[in-house]
Amino acid sequence: MDFENEISIFSTIIVMPRVRKRTSNRGTDIEVMKQAAQYCINESKSIRSVAKDFDICHVSLTRYITKLKAMKLGGSPPKCGYRPHTRIFDSCQETMLSNYLKNCADMYFGLSSKDVRQLAYEFAIKLNIKVPTYWIENRSAGVDWFKNFLKRNPTLSIRRPESTSLSRAINFNPVNVNMFMDKYDSQLNKYKFEAHQIFNLDETGITTVQNPGKVVAQKGKKQIGAITSAERGTLVTMCLAVNAVGNAIPPMFIFPRVNYKDHFIRGDPPGCVGTSNKSGWMQGEQFLQFMQHFKNHVRPTLEKKVLILLDNHESHLYLPVIDYCRENGIVLLSFPPHCSHKLQPLDRSVFGPFKKLINQEMDSWMKSNPGKRVSIYDLPSVINNALINAATPKNIVNGFTVSGLWPFNRNAFAVDEYAPAVVTDMYLNFEDTTNNNATPISQTNTKTAVAEKPEEQASVEISPETVRPYPKAKINSKMAKKGGRRKGKATVLTDTPEKDEIALRATEKDKKIKRKLFSTDVKKQKNKVTIKQKNKKTIVNESEEEDDASCMICLELYSKSKRGEKWIQCCKCKFWFHEACTKADFIAILYVIIVRLTMNENL
Repeated sequence: MDFENEISIFSTIIVMPRVRKRTSNRGTDIEVMKQAAQYCINESKSIRSVAKDFDICHVSLTRYITKLKAMKLGGSPPKCGYRPHTRIFDSCQETMLSNYLKNCADMYFGLSSKDVRQLAYEFAIKLNIKVPTYWIENRSAGVDWFKNFLKRNPTLSIRRPESTSLSRAINFNPVNVNMFMDKYDSQLNKYKFEAHQIFNLDETGITTVQNPGKVVAQKGKKQIGAITSAERGTLVTMCLAVNAVGNAIPPMFIFPRVNYKDHFIRGDPPGCVGTSNKSGWMQGEQFLQFMQHFKNHVRPTLEKKVLILLDNHESHLYLPVIDYCRENGIVLLSFPPHCSHKLQPLDRSVFGPFKKLINQEMDSWMKSNPGKRVSIYDLPSVINNALINAATPKNIVNGFTVSGLWPFNRNAFAVDEYAPAVVTDMYLNFEDTTNNNATPISQTNTKTAVAEKPEEQASVEISPETVRPYPKAKINSKMAKKGGRRKGKATVLTDTPEKDEIALRATEKDKKIKRKLFSTDVKKQKNKVTIKQKNKKTIVNESEEEDDASCMICLELYSKSKRGEKWIQCCKCKFWFHEACTKADFIAILYVIIVRLTMNENL
């Protein structure tokens, strides 16, 4: 071995920290140490002989007996075993801290590494534990402590969380899930649905601009680019339906065009269809077309019905769609609002891989066609391979399994998955939003993840929760009973009561729209009349003292006339009259005009 290798090995040994691992558990059993100490104290035996009999170190036994005698005089209870001199917290305290961090992450209020270090400092000060000087100066634990803390607790790691809306955190709770599971179970028992008769339907958006994947480039270079078609992409909606066996219906594409052409879906997945509208989003008419496409492939009848699970999107509540489904043996069951990220199989196991595969396919398309842009008409051919590899029977079946839909599992979700709903503890209504018999989530039979604490924490007064309490929203009764938009719930859309309610809401919505249009038309007419009146006010008698005009019959000023009252002007004399005043006797009108003109001449 040459001299340079020796230096590199020596420097490596010096730099790398030494982590000693114990080779035995000698002297760490508290029960053995207590029993040995009792022999020495009660039976007056020598410490060395007892330590030899119990296979423990005599020095450790001596220290334990000294601490035990001090405890009888008012000292703290003795501890056995070896403790690193640089360790701030003991194993029990670190377990409490670890459980607290897990609970915060489950509630979607996870702590960053900086927050954890500050919490560790505050926790140590609360426990009156001696801490290093630089902890006090920075008012937070050191980076080395945090790294070693993660090593001692391998169940913790630094993760990048997914952004989750507050509506999803509030609405995914045991009350909503149990209500949906009850209705789903009732439909399974009523129609005896099997796996091949249970479908999930959902839409997803696809853009012409992909998120580029990772590439191999020079290390240390700040900016690495990748070609995309444009700054912002054009959206195309894809609607897909799958069943619990693992089969998929050919998708339907909705293009942002006024008129649909057949060449829009060239190179498309076999059997797919297309349509278009101005926005490119799913609307009621397009959803009716997809249901007709669905019926052609599944062939449901009134004797052999099928069940479709879908969300509460406005296009899914289109009355012609519900009537069409009732006539053709299709049962529609909607998920609770803002719960599709947990209950919908397509969101759980299909659309995630599908989006990743689309990005890969579009990357390869851009590399195969340099200088060209991906248009909306190229998307169906790009989607073909991605859909085949994403909507596999394995992925589809796993999606139905993890959501508890097939095989039916009411308790598919763990307790910690409901933890985000505990933060707000919003009052939930079972029958009507105006019902006062509301139940908070914390009073339901389901225990929250925060309530499950180790038994050892119950006996300890000071815990991380006392230093930094779990997040809790302050919601008063006014906020809980506040009105607003009608809250959705899991419903069987094809049942008669729900269908009638949807029809009533649609009628009220149409009336509201007509009322709004009528009010806007009235405002436009009033504005037109006002403009005409202002224009007429400028054409008045050419008087130096007055800028207003008066009716030559009743002498009422134009500025004091009633709203909407019509005026007319004589073409020859240019005098103004009320239209109502001119409908009187012609001779009387002529007499009044002559009198007025005579008076004006005398003045």
